[in-house]
Amino acid sequence: MAMFVIWNGGSGKAAQMDALRSQLRGHHATYLELTRDVDVTAALRDFVDRGGDHVIAAGGDGTVHTVVNELMQFDPGERPQMSIVPLGTANDFAGTLTIPEEIEEAARLFLDGEAVPVDVVQIRGEGIERFYSNVAAGGNCVRVSEELTDEVKARWGAFCYVRGAVGVLADMESYRLDAEIDGESFEQLDSWAVLIANGKTNAGRIEVAPLASPSDGMFDVVIIRDGGLMDMVEIVSGNLLGKFLECDQVIFRKAKRIRLQSDPPMRFTLDGEVIDKEPIEFEVVPAAIKMFVGPDFTR
Repeated sequence: MAMFVIWNGGSGKAAQMDALRSQLRGHHATYLELTRDVDVTAALRDFVDRGGDHVIAAGGDGTVHTVVNELMQFDPGERPQMSIVPLGTANDFAGTLTIPEEIEEAARLFLDGEAVPVDVVQIRGEGIERFYSNVAAGGNCVRVSEELTDEVKARWGAFCYVRGAVGVLADMESYRLDAEIDGESFEQLDSWAVLIANGKTNAGRIEVAPLASPSDGMFDVVIIRDGGLMDMVEIVSGNLLGKFLECDQVIFRKAKRIRLQSDPPMRFTLDGEVIDKEPIEFEVVPAAIKMFVGPDFTR
C-alpha cells in the first residue's frame, strides 16, 4: 500500500513526526510538508497517477481540512483513502473518529485495519465552493477565532478557544437570519451563531454537536438565538452538563441540506479556515472518503 504523508511542521505536536517515520519504516511512504510554496494538488495528482491509494494527514484539524479539500477534487472512483495522525493542538475530527493520540496506535489503525466511508460537507455560495469534515461555525464563533494569536495558542493550548471567547462575550453581535433546513423555513431569526456539524466537537474538544455522526448521511444544525448574558450562561453551563441542545436558546435539527442568508452577512470558519464571503448552501456528501477510524467509532 503506497502512502503519501502530508504533514504540517507548524502543528502543536509536529516534533512527533520522527515517531511516525519510525513507525512507517519499511513501508512505501512519501512525505510532503505543507508550506506556502508547495503545490499539494500537483503532488497528489502525481501520486495517484503512479497508482497511490492512501493519503495520511499528519497534523491538526487544519491539515485534515486541507487534505479533505484536495481529495474531493478527485472522482470517487480514483479518490484515495485517508488516515489521520493527530499532531495538532485540539484534533477535533480525529476525536470524533476515536483515533488515539499516541502515534504508534494511530498508525496501527491503517497498518492493520480497514477504511470505512465517511461523510463530508460541501458549501456553495457566490465565489465559494469548499468542503469540510468537522464543523462550520458562523457568526460570533468567527470573532472568537480571530482573537487567537499565536501567543494565546502557545500559552493556553487546547483551552485557547475558551480564552479567546472572553473578549467576545461582552460584545456579542446579532444576526438576522433566514434559513431553509430540508424544506423547513425560519425567517427573520435573531441569532448569535450557527454551527453545521459533521463531527461532535469544535474549538478544542468543546462538544457542540453530541449527536453528530460523520457516517449517517446527515449533519447537525445548531442555531443559537440572540439573548442576554444569562442566556449565554445557560448555554455554557448546559454544554458543561451535557444538556447543550436542551437550552431554550438553541434550535437543533438533523439535515442533509441548509440554505441561509443573514444581515449582516455571516462569515464562517471551516475547521479553522475563515471564509470571508457568506456561504449560501451547505449539503452533505454521504460516504465521500474512506477513512481509517478508531476501535470505538460507531457507524
